[in-house]
Amino acid sequence: MKRLWPHSLVGQLLMVVALILLLAQGINSFLLYRGAQNQNLVEASTAAVARIAYGFERQARDRPAQRRNSNRLRRWGQLRYSPDSPVTDNMRRLPELEARAGQALANMGIGFTEIRATVLTDLTSDMTGHVVGSNRGEWRNSPINRSMGGGTQKAETKGFVVISVQQDIGQWVSIASAVRERSPLLVRTLLVQTITIYLLMLIPLILLGRYISRPLKSLTARTRSFQPGTTETLEEQGPPDTRELIRAFNDMSDRVTRMIDEKDVMLGAIGHDLRTPLAALRVRVESVEDETERERMVSGIEDMNNMLEDILSLARLGRSTEQADPVDIRSLIETVVDEFTDLGRDVRYQRGEKQIVAVRETLVRRALRNLVGNATLYGKLADISVEKSDNSLLIHVDDDGPGIPEAKISTMFEPFLRGDGSRNRATGGSGLGLTLARAIARDHGGDIILQNRENGGLRATLILPLG
Repeated sequence: MKRLWPHSLVGQLLMVVALILLLAQGINSFLLYRGAQNQNLVEASTAAVARIAYGFERQARDRPAQRRNSNRLRRWGQLRYSPDSPVTDNMRRLPELEARAGQALANMGIGFTEIRATVLTDLTSDMTGHVVGSNRGEWRNSPINRSMGGGTQKAETKGFVVISVQQDIGQWVSIASAVRERSPLLVRTLLVQTITIYLLMLIPLILLGRYISRPLKSLTARTRSFQPGTTETLEEQGPPDTRELIRAFNDMSDRVTRMIDEKDVMLGAIGHDLRTPLAALRVRVESVEDETERERMVSGIEDMNNMLEDILSLARLGRSTEQADPVDIRSLIETVVDEFTDLGRDVRYQRGEKQIVAVRETLVRRALRNLVGNATLYGKLADISVEKSDNSLLIHVDDDGPGIPEAKISTMFEPFLRGDGSRNRATGGSGLGLTLARAIARDHGGDIILQNRENGGLRATLILPLG
């Protein structure tokens, strides 16, 4: 059912309206069908009452209907005169038809004691030959009827209405009338009616839905591709509510851009104000005579510089001035491998097929450098491999370290959180490496995934979208 249900707003609106129309048309069809059935019964009972009235009128003139010519009797049906009624007490009575027949006979001045009416699928043996309309098909197929515009039709009898009237003398006069089914015409009418309603309702709704959804799609696309600093505003279109939403989005975009501009100015000032005293402190440290103490001071200053650089880089993501250019990932990885190899780290990479991806090379190199640095820090080696999956390029960095407890994997991307809980020169830096790497990956539309390997160690996967 979920597969058939549309996901878009317009599709859901059309589906709901279509289902409501279908339900309403179903109820309407049921009511019309019941009405047609009742109409068929009324028409059949009218013919039966007319035949009984004709018989009473002939009796009043002392000219029995049985004396009429055989064709007239065959067409009208012979009345059944009997001391008892063929409509017995165990049959389902039709009070509405009985009331109609009684009113009709009373209006014609015909006296009677009781009227009984029922409907039967098959006639009882005592009513055979006492039927009105049994040869109606001959009239429908006759040359006269066809000359008057009627077509050849197959007479379908769905049952019989039996009317039985008791005279004042106690004798019952009975006649059966064939019930004709009009369902083919009814079905055709309902089908045409349903198609007309759907066309009249759904076509304007489709146009209205497109009028509403088109600006919403534009707004969704702009929201997904939103970049701070974009000066182009989205055109206000669609209904008043949608226009108000687009106007609010444009205002929000302007506010976000102004806030980020102010943040960049502030970060530039902080970076300048901090780097200047650190540089001066670095010069003064050189005058310290104790070599051991001097090395410790220099290391501390370098750690502060690295931490400051990581913080500024993380804060500036999303506003990078570097453009995304096609880059051969093999060459980028080899550059990182050479950097760590020169430092005496064990980093392995098996050169594979050429993979061209549009990225900001400096940022991606930094993210990969952070992952490889963590691998060599917590393990003895870093093994890099590249895999292509669907529309993404996966860069795996495997180590042989202790791994990370499953419960803590999701928290390892939090700023200033480190795997060993310490922060010193021997074991690492600020704890922003994974945070910055994931921010860079997501800024490119990708991500970073951490998972423990089956044979021990950790796998960090940098995901970059292709195209």
